[in-house]
Amino acid sequence: MAGRRQRPGRTLLDRGCEQTAIDGLLETVRGGFSGVLVLRGGDGVGKTTLIDYAIEAATGFRICAIAGVESEINLQYGAVHELLVPYLPGIDDLPVPQRQALRVAFGQAHGPPQDRFLVGLACLTLLSRAATDQQVLCAIDDAHWIDAESAQALGFVARRLYADPVAMVLAVADAGEPAAFEHLPTIDVGGLPDDAAAQLLRSAAGTPLEPAVVDRVVAGTERNPLALVEVGSHFTAGELAARAYQPQPIPVGRRLQQRYLRRVRRLPADAQEYLLLVAADVSGDRGRVRQAATAAGMDADRAEAAAEAAELVETSGNFVRFRYPLMRAAVYHGAREASRRRAHHWLSQANDRYAHADEQVWHRAAAAAEPDEHLAADLQAAAGRARDRGAWPATVGLLQRAVALTPGDAIRASREVALAQAELEIGRPGIAQQVAYDAMPRLNGGSAPGEAKRIIGDALFAEGRDAEAADALADAAEALAADPAASTDALMAALRAAIWAGPAETGKIARTPPPSPRGTRPMISDLLLAGYRARFTTGYADSVPPLRAVLEALRAEDLDPDTGLKWFELGAAAAGSLWDYQAMLDITDRWVRLTRRLGALSQLPTALVVRALADCLAGRLDQAADRWAEMRELIAASQDTTVFGIESGSEGLLLAYRGEVAKARAAGLAQVRESTARGQGAPADMGRSIVALAELCGGRFEAAVDAALPVIKNDAPFTAERTLPVLIEAAVRSDNQEVARDALATLADRATTAGTPWALGMRARCRALLADGDDAQDAYLEAISQLGRSHVAIDLGRAHLLYGQWLRRARRRRDARHQLRTAEDMFHAMGAAGFGGLASAELRATGERARARTPEAGLDLTPQEARVAHLAAGGSTNTEIAGQLFISPSTVEYHLAKVFRKLGVRSRTQLAHRLPGRLASG
Repeated sequence: MAGRRQRPGRTLLDRGCEQTAIDGLLETVRGGFSGVLVLRGGDGVGKTTLIDYAIEAATGFRICAIAGVESEINLQYGAVHELLVPYLPGIDDLPVPQRQALRVAFGQAHGPPQDRFLVGLACLTLLSRAATDQQVLCAIDDAHWIDAESAQALGFVARRLYADPVAMVLAVADAGEPAAFEHLPTIDVGGLPDDAAAQLLRSAAGTPLEPAVVDRVVAGTERNPLALVEVGSHFTAGELAARAYQPQPIPVGRRLQQRYLRRVRRLPADAQEYLLLVAADVSGDRGRVRQAATAAGMDADRAEAAAEAAELVETSGNFVRFRYPLMRAAVYHGAREASRRRAHHWLSQANDRYAHADEQVWHRAAAAAEPDEHLAADLQAAAGRARDRGAWPATVGLLQRAVALTPGDAIRASREVALAQAELEIGRPGIAQQVAYDAMPRLNGGSAPGEAKRIIGDALFAEGRDAEAADALADAAEALAADPAASTDALMAALRAAIWAGPAETGKIARTPPPSPRGTRPMISDLLLAGYRARFTTGYADSVPPLRAVLEALRAEDLDPDTGLKWFELGAAAAGSLWDYQAMLDITDRWVRLTRRLGALSQLPTALVVRALADCLAGRLDQAADRWAEMRELIAASQDTTVFGIESGSEGLLLAYRGEVAKARAAGLAQVRESTARGQGAPADMGRSIVALAELCGGRFEAAVDAALPVIKNDAPFTAERTLPVLIEAAVRSDNQEVARDALATLADRATTAGTPWALGMRARCRALLADGDDAQDAYLEAISQLGRSHVAIDLGRAHLLYGQWLRRARRRRDARHQLRTAEDMFHAMGAAGFGGLASAELRATGERARARTPEAGLDLTPQEARVAHLAAGGSTNTEIAGQLFISPSTVEYHLAKVFRKLGVRSRTQLAHRLPGRLASG
C-alpha cells in the first residue's frame, strides 16, 4: 500500500452519514461498477479518519493510498506516479500514444508536450486493467495538496470510470479544492454535533471537566475533532477551566500551530532538524531525508526514532509523512529562514538514485540566499523540461524562482516573457499580461519584444477582449517581422481575433500589410492569411484561390498533425464559406480522427461541434446529436468550458431542423446576449443566424429578416453564406422584394465564383423563389440536380419541398405530390420533424391522405453505446475504441455486451449488418 501505513482503528463519532456513503460506494464497486466520493472539509474535521475507515472497510480490495504533500512547488505528476507505482510495469502494454504520454509525463522518456488528458486516459487504462482481477480502492488524503497535473489526471479518471470495479475516495480541504474535483459526488464533512464533540473532548482529556468548560471549548474549537483532541490532551483540566473564563478565544488555528511547535521543541536538536528536512522535502522520500540528515551531521536513526516516538511522523517503507497536515506547515514556517535554507541545501545534495533531477534543482534554489545566474539558468532548463511534459503549473513555479534569482535586468526580462507564456498556458491571462507588460521595457530587442506582445494579445483573446487582442497581435506581427513565419502566425491570430470582434476591427486588421515573403513554398498559415485578408479587402472572389489551396493542403496525405490541429478550425470555416461540402466533410473527419488518435482531448470538443454542423447539413441529425452529446460529456470530464462560443451553432441547427423552434430561438438569443455583452461580434452573428432560421421555420418571416440582415452586413465567413438563403426565403415570404433581390445578387456572385454543386444548387433554389413560370421551374430542377450531387441532404430536401409548394400553388397537384412525397420521405429519414411536418401538411393540401408510417425499429441505444457500436462495426478493437472515446476497455466491453443483447447479434460482422445507416456510415 503506497504512501501510508495502516493505523490502528479509530472510533468514528457521529459519522454515520459518511460511513453509509463509503459503504454504498464499496458495494457498488463490488457489483462491478466504479464509484467516486469526495470528502470535503476543513483541517482536522476527520477526513483522514474517514479515509482510514474506507481502507479498513474495503476487504478484498487492492489498496492504493497516498497523501498529498504541501510544498512550494508541485512535483508534476508526482502524486499520480506514486499512486500507480504497483501498476507501472503495465505501461509497456498500453497503446502507443498512451504509453508515450505516460512515460514523458513521468520523466521516463523525452518527447514533445503531451496532451494532459491523454495522460489521464493512460492512468484510466492502467487502473481498469488492474481491476480486472481484483477490485481497487484509490484513497487520496489531502488531495488539495497534490500537484495540478495529477489532480487533472485523477479528476479525468474519476469522470470516465464506469464499468470498472474501481473506487476513488478523495479528501480535500474546504478551501483550495482543485477545480478538477469540482462537481464529483461530494460530502461536506463539518464539525461534530455538540454531544459527540463533548464526548471526544472528555475522552481526550481523560479527566472530568466542568460542563461550562466543555461548552466553552466545544464552541471555541467549532467542534473540530483535531482541535478538540489537541486541546483536550495538551491542557490540564485546571488550565482549560482558567482559559474557559477568559475573554480571549481557546487556542486554535495559529495558536494550535504553536502548540505543535512546542511539542517539536521538546525533542533533541537532531530530531528537530530531521523534522525540518521532512517538512522541506517535496516527495516524502524517506531515503533522501535520511541521507540529507546524515550529511548534515545528524544521527538519522536516532532523530527519526525520536520524531516517530513523539507521534509527529509516521513511516512506511521508504515513505515518511507528518501525522497531521498542520504539523508540516507549523514546522516549516515556524523555522528561521536560515534554517530552512540549510535544510534545502542538504536535500539538494542527497544523491538518491530515485531522486528527480528537477526537484534537486528546486532545493538548490530554495537554499539560495542571493541571485545566482548559473542556478537561474538551471531552473529555466528544468522549467523547459516541465513544459515539454505539459506540466505548466510546475513550469510557472520554476520560472518564478528563476526570475527571482536572475541578477541581470535583460536576462531577467527574457525569463519573464517565458513566465508570462506559462501563466497563459495555465489559464491566468491577466497575470500573463501584467508579467509581459512589466518585462517589455527591459527587453534588449530581437524577437523578445514581439513574443511579449504576442503573449499579451493571446491573453486578451483568452479573456474575450477580441478587439484589444487583435490590435496587440497586429503589433506583435510587426515586431516579429524579422521572423516571417512567426510574424505570419501572429497576424493570422490577429485577424482571427478581429473576425470574432466584428467587422470594424476585421477591416482594420485585414488592411495590415502582410509579412515579407519567405522565399519558399507558401505554408498553410500564409495561404490562410492571404485568403482571409482578401475576403475583407478586395472581395470574395480573390479569397477563393488561396483558400482552395488551404483546403487541399489540409487534406494532403503528408499533412503534419501539429499543423493540422492548429489550422483545422479556420480551414473548416473556409470550406463552408466556399460551399465545398466535401472539403468540409474531409477536414472535420480528419480533425475528429486525429484528435482521437493523438488523445488531444483539449481540441476534441471543438472538432465535434464543427463536425456536428457538417452532419446536420448532411441530414444526419441523430449522429449530430450524438456528437453534440459527446462534446458535452468531454467538457464535463475535462472541466474545460472553452469551446470558442460556437456550441449553439450545431445545437441550434439540430433543434430547428427537428422542429423545436422555440428551443432553437432561445439557444440563438442566449448566444447573442452573451456574446454581445463580451463584445464578440462573430459569435453573436452565429446566434442571430440560428434565430433567423428558427423564425423562418416558425413562420415569423419578418422577424427572420430582422435577425438575418445584421449577419449579412457583418459578413463573417461561412456564417454569412449559410444565412443568405434564409434571408432570401424570409424576405420573399414577407414580400420584401428589394431585400430578397439584393441578397440574391450577393449569393449568386459568390456561388458562381465558388462553382461547387452545393453553391450552384443554392443559387438556383434561391433564384427560383423570385422567378415565375418556366423560369422558376427550370431553376427548381437545376437546384435539385446540383444539390443531388452535393450530399447536403437538408438543402436538397428543402429544394424538393419548395418546388412541391410552388407546384401546388400552380395547381399542378399530381406533380406537387411527387416532390412533396420525396421531401417528406427525406425529412422523415433524417428525423427533421419540422420540415417533415410542413411537407406532410402540404401533401394533405393537395388532397392526398397522410400515409401511415411504421416507425423504425427502435434500437434503444444510448449515445455512448451507439459510438461504441459504430467503432466496433468498423473493425476497431476494444482497446482502440477505449482510446478514441476516452473511456476504459472494461467500459467498452460492458457497452458492447449491451449492444449485442439489444440487437440480437453475436459478432462484430453481424453488428455491421444490423446497424442502421446513421451508425454504419461513420
